[in-house]
Amino acid sequence: MSMKANCRPGAPAGVAISTYREAIPLLPATRCQGSGWLLTRQRSVGTLPRYIRTPCSHRVLHRGAALRCHAEQQPDGPSSSTVTVSQQEAAAANSSGATDLQLDDTATGPAVSPARGVAAFPAVVLEGEELPFNAPTEKDRFWTNLKLAFALPWRRFKKDSVLTFTLEGEVSDQSRTFFDSGLSIPAVCGALQKAALDPRIQGVAIEIGPLGIGWGKVQEIKRHIDYFRSSGKYVVAWMKQGAEKEYYLATACSEIYAPPTAYLSLRGFVTGGAFLRGVLDKVGVEPQVKRIGAYKSAGDQLLRRDMAPEQREQLSAIQGDVVEEFLRQVAAARGKTREEVVAFIEEGVYDMEKFKSGGWVTDLWYEDQLLEELKMRTTGLTPKQGETEKEKEKREKALAAPLRRVGLRKYSSVSPSAFGLAGGKKRIVVLRTAGAIVGKSTGAAITPDGVIPRLRALAKDKSVAAVVLRVDSPGGDALSADLMWREIRQLDAVKPVIASMADVAASGGYYMAMAARAIVAEPLTITGSIGVVTGKFNLAELYSKIGYHKELIGWGRFAKLLADNQGFSEEEEELFDASARHAYASFRNKAATSRGMEVEDMQRVAQGRVWSGGAARKVRLPASMCAALPSQHHLHLHIHKAMRRSPRSQTTRLPRSGLT
Repeated sequence: MSMKANCRPGAPAGVAISTYREAIPLLPATRCQGSGWLLTRQRSVGTLPRYIRTPCSHRVLHRGAALRCHAEQQPDGPSSSTVTVSQQEAAAANSSGATDLQLDDTATGPAVSPARGVAAFPAVVLEGEELPFNAPTEKDRFWTNLKLAFALPWRRFKKDSVLTFTLEGEVSDQSRTFFDSGLSIPAVCGALQKAALDPRIQGVAIEIGPLGIGWGKVQEIKRHIDYFRSSGKYVVAWMKQGAEKEYYLATACSEIYAPPTAYLSLRGFVTGGAFLRGVLDKVGVEPQVKRIGAYKSAGDQLLRRDMAPEQREQLSAIQGDVVEEFLRQVAAARGKTREEVVAFIEEGVYDMEKFKSGGWVTDLWYEDQLLEELKMRTTGLTPKQGETEKEKEKREKALAAPLRRVGLRKYSSVSPSAFGLAGGKKRIVVLRTAGAIVGKSTGAAITPDGVIPRLRALAKDKSVAAVVLRVDSPGGDALSADLMWREIRQLDAVKPVIASMADVAASGGYYMAMAARAIVAEPLTITGSIGVVTGKFNLAELYSKIGYHKELIGWGRFAKLLADNQGFSEEEEELFDASARHAYASFRNKAATSRGMEVEDMQRVAQGRVWSGGAARKVRLPASMCAALPSQHHLHLHIHKAMRRSPRSQTTRLPRSGLT
């Protein structure tokens, strides 16, 4: 038998999927606001899954997939449903806080939504920004314990253990290999998700140090800490030093500890830019840069001696978003008002005793004191009034033993299938890309040669039901971005592609993301920068100063357009400017089409401006508008570990580079 999900009129939310052995676990919860039924998959032991049908007016939280609406038994055979959202339906769904999408795993043709800019995938409504946690049932616990009892030896550890790890420096967005001990977002977030359901894990202890990541990744980690805490377990943070970003993350934990001599610098936020025009003038280098877009500031460091008003405006807006999020989170977590948080920062506190007395940290403990406290929690042995010598001796002996802990590296080997987070025949593949976009590279970089073959392979792979394109890039080469944009659209015509933005997806990074049918981002992700900057250096004066002479023989009116020993002629400058404007128009028009906007509307929000994820959502750059979600909600696409562990998330690995 197979299940076919049909939606009655007025039941506009959910995802209709043909039954797999494991339905695609896109999100842990959906809500249908219509009059139909909500079909929710429950984990099962046999070959067929078990489903529960509940009225759509009720919210169903589950770690499995939520399927949509009125469920009907159908004879054996393929199900045939396609994306059927129209612009009018999506607009109506947006006003009601819902959206309509059907996903077919047996689609035979390139069924593409007639309104890509508003078609939603996945079609869900989340209550706020948190990942909802649903406590496992007794049956769930039974099967989890049974699977853990037969786990491989290197995946076993004692009950009432503490998951411990350090968050410091760079935290890669790429999945690490077995021989790479560095931190990664998939490892940290995956561990917190599993630990929330693992009966052997009593709590989590995190040492937080100076972080080398952006606010987008910090918010993603925070979201998963919140999810873990929803299970009722504790999370302890220990900090030796840090600033606003580190403290923001620590406030997601239930307790914050620091040594008495810790250095927590909460003094405010600063941003800015460096300008080289004065230096270039002194050495005889003339930058000839064309930037299209009033806010496209990538060339300002070469052209200007100070900050342009437009750049000051956009940087101030982004900084304002960061400040407001920081004040909101700290005030809520530490039981303060916004004014109290502002006053504390303005005071410039450096004495850790004031942090403790003001309730900004839980207590001032050295590491050994914190370990002793955790030992008492894991053993259940605490000093009692009137305890006997034998009881005291037993307690001291237990506390002298090492802490029951499991590190992140070992815990990463624990299979998510033990907790019902993996399994089945269909997979969602995460294709991770990070860093600058270039045409060719012998090192690590986002290149068409590295990404396009993987996109084509995913299109042909019948075991892949959908693709999440993870983007963490400030941009780069426009041609390379356009080639990958085309291939992403081709893939999306075969199976759904959803773009997930990390710290930054701007310029060429946004170019790639906009090819997906939906885009999701953290509130403090940096995105946008729909603009063009290009140019060359005129080194004629420098060559003269150092006695270097260069002559070129050319044929053709514009043969010497990019010559570095001379500036643009009037004709060459006109051509160069027209070429840049043509590239900008192409970028802007494709962005408008992808986001379902008129070109004039896109022009007003493009202009090379960068936005925070929350601000960009309001101007329809990321997906919440496209997914027809209520404007007050964020959409966080939470992908469980793939249905089965083949192959792992495909990645391109490269260093971070400057905004281009």
